[in-house]
Amino acid sequence: MKKILVLLIITAVLLCGCDLFNNRPVATETLQTMPEISDEPSPYPVIIDGVIISEPPERITCLSPVLCEILHEFGEEHRIIGRSDYCDYPAQIRGIQSFGSGINLEVDRIIKAAPDLLITSSPVSAMDRKTLELEGIAVVVIPNPKNLDEFKNVYRIIGVILHGGFVGEEEGERTFSVISRVCDNPNVVKLGNFVYITENLALATGDTLESSVISCFGNNLAVSGAGYIYDKSKLLVTQPDVIILNSNYTIEDLLEDEYYSQLDAVIDERVIIIDNTFFERPTARIISVISLLTTEFNAMRS
Repeated sequence: MKKILVLLIITAVLLCGCDLFNNRPVATETLQTMPEISDEPSPYPVIIDGVIISEPPERITCLSPVLCEILHEFGEEHRIIGRSDYCDYPAQIRGIQSFGSGINLEVDRIIKAAPDLLITSSPVSAMDRKTLELEGIAVVVIPNPKNLDEFKNVYRIIGVILHGGFVGEEEGERTFSVISRVCDNPNVVKLGNFVYITENLALATGDTLESSVISCFGNNLAVSGAGYIYDKSKLLVTQPDVIILNSNYTIEDLLEDEYYSQLDAVIDERVIIIDNTFFERPTARIISVISLLTTEFNAMRS
């Protein structure tokens, strides 16, 4: 009974409240027979978004560049036996066989490779999922995060997959700690009021990962918007102290915009240009964005 009680506690606690999986928590499989009394609960099985994982997966097909990179951060790259065409970092991942993309699965080839688990960030069709599961291949979808809490939860979920419901969560938090040590330290850089202008010259609103990360160091004036939609004319009144700009664009692009061209930060060239790739593929490399922001902002003030 003690073992059952511990498993039920883990069910209630692990990943509870996360939006990644529509608030469905990681759980443990219901035991059908009375187990032996043990002081040490078993880390498996776990259920992630309805998918039962009964033991550590030794052969993983990973069709997400983000998740491939995170597996390397965990030091578990040796488990990856398949990737997508877009998984290209670290460089050694390119030597692993590719199975197309997360959207267009090469199901027959995946079955032939016989992984224990397929993980991806893209939705998998019901037909493809059923075909793979009938072959004994578990399919877990881990969407890209939209805020820091979801970002951390991706690491926790990967940790639980790799190590079960006890050590796994701790491993996830430990691996993510490289990021949290920076993002939880507001003294790294103090940007003041900012906006981040990204794809299509849209503003990163409060429901985006870009805003969640950069807001650790300043106040996003577009936080009240949603889905990258915000009334740019409001910035003429609030006037950001600094503008962060997706590297696909230049200050000249801002000067051609009706509203951005009137901002003091644009006129005075208080603009920091960063690579948005690290938000599109959020891993520990996002720290490099923060490092660049710090360097450029300090140079701007001096």
